[in-house]
Amino acid sequence: MLITELIEQFVTYLEKERILSEQTVRAYRNDLEQMAEWLAKKLSIITADRFEKLSLIQIRSYWAFRRTNGLSQTSMCRGQSALRTLIKFARRRKIIDRDPAQGMDSPRKTRALPKALAYDDVNQMLNVPPADTFMGRRDRAILELLYGSGLRISELADLEISQLNLAEGQVRVCGKGKKERLVPLTPVSCTTLETYLIGRKAQFIGIENEPAVFLNRYGKPITARSIARMIDKYARELAMMMNITPHQFRHSFATHLLNNGADIRAVQEMLGHESLSTTQIYTRISKEKLLSTYKNTHPRAGGKI
Repeated sequence: MLITELIEQFVTYLEKERILSEQTVRAYRNDLEQMAEWLAKKLSIITADRFEKLSLIQIRSYWAFRRTNGLSQTSMCRGQSALRTLIKFARRRKIIDRDPAQGMDSPRKTRALPKALAYDDVNQMLNVPPADTFMGRRDRAILELLYGSGLRISELADLEISQLNLAEGQVRVCGKGKKERLVPLTPVSCTTLETYLIGRKAQFIGIENEPAVFLNRYGKPITARSIARMIDKYARELAMMMNITPHQFRHSFATHLLNNGADIRAVQEMLGHESLSTTQIYTRISKEKLLSTYKNTHPRAGGKI
């Protein structure tokens, strides 16, 4: 079997059986296809039976090549994870017998703290879209959902009207791995959504059957890239001098909840994190704020009073 055929089978497995997100599958495919290309060019290895005979030195040579060509530590960790998962898949399917990556060292992955926005910055962003235009009302509803419910940008772009329950103040979100969760809506989110949806009917005649909540100016479902551009536009209008991403609203959602005493398991549920350890990174931000407050306010802590 060709290595390229093995990769295709593996990608199908990730999509159909593991039900990984589109972004993860795309990244794994790209990582593995780059390795297959290197193996073919440098070592003339194109089949799975020769792939399993790779030495650890040859595999390390590949990663050294990638690092010298600018591969980041985070991307290297992901690429090695893709390789290990591919090998496990191939061995379970009896395509190969040996694990050529056994003993492969991985770089220590340092996890950067998420960058949450300050309360004032969030309020400025939520209020900048004009309330007297249809597109402005749409953008207000988008920003309120991103911050008020902590949605991922992909979850928001894929949101359908049937998932909204404005009467109960809830939204049913389809997250990573097609896992569903119920997330509360703030009263402001409900109001802005209701206003937007009323205007949507008047703005686009004859699209009552369009399931997507958020539409672009042409009446088509909005894309994640369009949402990111919209946020960047408003940040520049405010002259905030910072690169604000859609995911920072999600970071701010979690950080502000924990700063105000929310239970971490409740935050985990709302974010849709499978592991509590993923949510716990936000507690580090809260601890840093606590230590900073202590240092700047306690007479014996060395800060200014």
